[in-house]
Amino acid sequence: MNPTATNDLDEPAGAATAKDVSTAPDPRDAGGPRPSHGIVVGYDASAASVLALDWAVETARERGRRLTIVHGMSTASSGYPAMDLAQAEPFFEQTAREIVSEGARRAQKTLEVSQIETQYWLGSPAGQIIEASKDADLVVVGSRGRGRILGGLLGSTSYAVAAHAHCPVVVVRGPAGKDVDDLPKPNRPDAQHPVLVGSDGSPASERAVDAAADVAVQSGARLHIVRIAQPVTPTTWTIIESGAGGDGLEDPETILSWMRAGLELEAERVRAAQPSLEVTSEAVFGDPGSVLAELGSAAGLVVVGSRGRGGFTGMLLGSVSHRVIHDAVCPVMVVR
Repeated sequence: MNPTATNDLDEPAGAATAKDVSTAPDPRDAGGPRPSHGIVVGYDASAASVLALDWAVETARERGRRLTIVHGMSTASSGYPAMDLAQAEPFFEQTAREIVSEGARRAQKTLEVSQIETQYWLGSPAGQIIEASKDADLVVVGSRGRGRILGGLLGSTSYAVAAHAHCPVVVVRGPAGKDVDDLPKPNRPDAQHPVLVGSDGSPASERAVDAAADVAVQSGARLHIVRIAQPVTPTTWTIIESGAGGDGLEDPETILSWMRAGLELEAERVRAAQPSLEVTSEAVFGDPGSVLAELGSAAGLVVVGSRGRGGFTGMLLGSVSHRVIHDAVCPVMVVR
């Protein structure tokens, strides 16, 4: 099923609901420009997705961007062998429509009606969000969601979107099965909560640093760049003893000195592009994913590249970014 898009809201019986305009002509059919989805957020009415929606709404407000609320409901492997899916589809579609309408009503408390669009479909949640990301500035997803019947922005969907989306993706963590009113609101980048970005000197991390700098400027936050050296292991001792690492590789202070020099060059590059931005840096030893997640407890956002120097070509979401998404308590942005 192709996404059913809505681009305006009306208010029957005093409640804002989505109006079906899926029969409206697509400007691309006449050779027109692709419409921008602005900030795309996956929503399934779970507590985690409500946190993601609220985060996306505030981001759309700050940036003056359109908000597109999307919901995908998979009808595959329903778990009900006797169910006639052809007969059940209208029920699934109605449920999906109600979910995005609920999200739109929540967003309308902050945004103008004209800023809000909704889309719903029957099919893969991850696949359609990735498709929508082609025309988005940012995608926001919750790290957990409901099961298949109520739409399913599960953890696996978040990881798939983070790995394959065509724009930066922010993952907002939230425990499953809890009332959103009982959950603390996730941090946002601001004067008290810096944007933290991991850097290893790779092209992917350079893109992550640039994206983090843009967010920090937009939110009035400090940018903190971190490089992390892993402690010496038997594998790295083999490199040291073979001489492949060069003199001084076994000396922790030498390693940190090299890292600080590289960080200063990166910080100067960012300051040249963003003169008004406060940039700080830090070089430490530890497991990169664990360190970034721990430092993220005081940050408004952690930004990572989808795969750094240590990533295998076939791994679209590297072990560090995967670990940070899983462990960080603040939102995490993945930049490809």
